Order: sequence, then C-alpha cells, then structure tokens
Amino acid sequence: MKTSAGLAQDMWGRKGKLSGIACTECGARLPANAEICGECSYPVTAHAREANEVTQATIKEYRLIQLLGGAVIAGGLIAAAADSPIAAAVSITIGIATYITGLLGAWWNTGN
Repeated sequence: MKTSAGLAQDMWGRKGKLSGIACTECGARLPANAEICGECSYPVTAHAREANEVTQATIKEYRLIQLLGGAVIAGGLIAAAADSPIAAAVSITIGIATYITGLLGAWWNTGN
C-alpha cells in the first residue's frame, strides 16, 4: 500500500497540476491507476478512464497549437531582425492569435 506522499506524487504531474482522473461519484481527484476512490470507495469505471484519455489527447492537441503559435512568433522575430517590418508584424500577430487560440481551446475544453 502506498503512503499518502506516494499517492500524492502519483496524482500530481511534473508541473504541479493534477494528472489523475475524477471520481464519477464524488468528484474527488484520483491517480490515473486508481481502482477505487479514496474518498467514497466508489469503483473507478472504464468510462472515467476513457474520459481521462480523451482529455489528455485534447490537451496535447491544444499544446501543439500553442507550439505552432510560438514558432510563428519566432519567425516574426527573425523577420524583424531581417528588417522586414510588415512581415514581422503580420507573423507576430498571427503567432500571438494562434497561441491564444491554443490556450483558450485547452481551457474551454478541459479546464486546464
């Protein structure tokens, strides 16, 4: 049996955010490999695991959109260094819009 510190370590991702699943009965956050809820002893269903997998895939998609926005911003900065102000302005504007789209999409669809 894991200690509470080990359980907390399983539940928390590297960046300090919960990386587990939510109990479908009481809403408590659980580690991804939990068999039963530690709060209400309700069994973790396959539906909860599937919802967690969909959420993680959605987060990855929006992180890729954010990465693309960052790359476009970097291209704009390179254009600015090459004395091309119009290309730089357009590229940086599109990059910021793309990055914000990724942030808002992740927040709207997953709450992360």
